[in-house]
Amino acid sequence: MSHSTGIETNGVEQIPDDQRDASPLDLFRLIFGGANTFATAVLGSFPVLFGLSFQAGVWAILLGVGVGALILAPMGLFGALNGTNNAVSSGAHFGVHGRIVGSFLSLLTAVAFFSLSVWSSGDALVGGAKRLAGLPETDLTLGLAYGLFAVLVLVVCIFGFRFMLWVNKIAVWASSLLFLLGIFAFAGPFDAGFAGSVNLSQPGFWAAFVGAAILAMSNPVSFGAFLGDWSRYIPRQTPKSRIMLAVIAAQVATLIPFLFGLCTATLVASQAPDYISANNYVGGLLAVAPSWFFLPVCLIAVIGGMSTGTTALYGTGLDMSSVFPRLLSRAGATLLIGVLAIGFIFIGR
Repeated sequence: MSHSTGIETNGVEQIPDDQRDASPLDLFRLIFGGANTFATAVLGSFPVLFGLSFQAGVWAILLGVGVGALILAPMGLFGALNGTNNAVSSGAHFGVHGRIVGSFLSLLTAVAFFSLSVWSSGDALVGGAKRLAGLPETDLTLGLAYGLFAVLVLVVCIFGFRFMLWVNKIAVWASSLLFLLGIFAFAGPFDAGFAGSVNLSQPGFWAAFVGAAILAMSNPVSFGAFLGDWSRYIPRQTPKSRIMLAVIAAQVATLIPFLFGLCTATLVASQAPDYISANNYVGGLLAVAPSWFFLPVCLIAVIGGMSTGTTALYGTGLDMSSVFPRLLSRAGATLLIGVLAIGFIFIGR
């Protein structure tokens, strides 16, 4: 496959050297693009939901993302060395049958983040359209938004790596700029002295702090099983330090949506109307946002939702095709897992 518009024909077999033309920068784009969305902002809101102050929330996120990035970085090396995904590479350590346990856990992780992406992006899109154009927020409109996101993500994943890379080249810059617009949208009412409800000297503080840090750490760690899906297209002679640096840099960049979520969560907690439930971050965000920011919210929902959903679903389809190589091609496995995941999304909601 030589261009972004063709369906990828490579499965888990070793990628030929003449097709391995990706770079560590491409790996950065795919990792960061997959996390540069409302799903990560929702994770960033949890310190406030747990009762922490803004300052404690910043430290919890920095700790979680930092530790997670260090754990994740070596996972980017297997694909470039072996030319295949991490699931197949792990067979050297766990055996052909033993790695199926990891594949099953990866499936659960991918469905979870795919669902979180579709839910948060769909809620933001419909909520923003309601405030911007008066679109009613009903089960029907939410269902249509979820279905639209899920199908678009599935189509991109079926087309494969090159199309995903093209989508993320756009998504990384567009979503980042839209998130940074939030500085102008919320700088006025934002209070860095937000105290929260659980202080350092109170019982439960460390439970809330550790819980928030672990949730932040879950974001980088969740990529561990999937890095080989993209790094297998990087030439094997690429310096290991450049690959690991790209992985760490991508996680540092995710502080943009993480801190956006944390900062705006303090505003939701202190300024959202009483009819907004405490755990409805997206609804609260739209309630406290200025009207000119509704369109950027909708754009972040569309662009970011596509990025996160594709990075989660693509790897699972590739992984499942390696578990059942005689029955499923990469595209066929992606279609099967995608349809099942879409069913879980609607049932779960």
